[in-house]
Amino acid sequence: MERNKITNQSVILCGAGFRGGRNFVALAEENVHVKAFCDRDAENIIRYYGCEVFSYEKAIETFPNLPYIMSIDQEEARKNVMNVLEEAGIEVYEDFASFFQGKKDKEIEIAFCGKEVGFQVVPSLLQGEKQKVAYSFGIGFNYSFERELAEKYGVEVYAFDPSPEVVEEMKKQELPKNLHYFPYGLSDKDAEKSFYLPSSGKDYSEYFAPWTSSRKIQMQVYRLSTLMKKLGHKQIDLLKMDIEGSEFMALPDILNSEIIFDQLCIETHPRIFPDSVEKIRWIKQLLNQHGYLMVSNGRQEQTYIREGL
Repeated sequence: MERNKITNQSVILCGAGFRGGRNFVALAEENVHVKAFCDRDAENIIRYYGCEVFSYEKAIETFPNLPYIMSIDQEEARKNVMNVLEEAGIEVYEDFASFFQGKKDKEIEIAFCGKEVGFQVVPSLLQGEKQKVAYSFGIGFNYSFERELAEKYGVEVYAFDPSPEVVEEMKKQELPKNLHYFPYGLSDKDAEKSFYLPSSGKDYSEYFAPWTSSRKIQMQVYRLSTLMKKLGHKQIDLLKMDIEGSEFMALPDILNSEIIFDQLCIETHPRIFPDSVEKIRWIKQLLNQHGYLMVSNGRQEQTYIREGL
């Protein structure tokens, strides 16, 4: 089975410790079932998070066709276990992120941007004599990412969010002169679309999700190409997307429109879908096919840059 075409299935976690427990919960949140743990101290651990715990030898014998994900902190021990599994012909991943979206395509200097958000940027691509332009979709109430781009890096930032609460909040805010807000969303067409209201928090979504209610509201969305034409831009230096599942519709439209952007900061929401593993791997495959390289692969936030920069 090709790795990029794997649909959700059971996996084995290597390491029944603190990291193993965290990965169990994280995988469950992404609709992936942990079939069992394996651990060097298996004989002393009867069950962990409701799962059986096997020795490595017994796990290989019992589950030779399932993917194994490392949950071992100590680097040398992790590498030793990976070698044993690989020699046995097991499909093995070094960590949670590698299982979902694969390894980074390129190593480059990156830095977190904003407070209490997981997005990372490539600072060197925000420098230069020409002022950079960023489009940021889904700013919510924590727009520290956009503010830092504007104030620290001097980027001309165009921020978008159609959520009614955000619209009201932004009316009260005094923004930097190079940070501009618009009450629109991003999708694959220009339209008023139905969004499910959040049952808690303020994350509206085009898809019914565990954090939404069944009630809906209409909000204005546009294609990226339409907004760029309205605002007079032919190219974007940085594109940020945190749009609660709409990325799976908007991103193909953006790439097929041949819009050029130097770096992409994207928060992915595969947990909305039963085939979350296939969904997130498809995003990376799609971006790679269009010449974008992953340089940061956090659990939910990833950063890509245009090849050849």
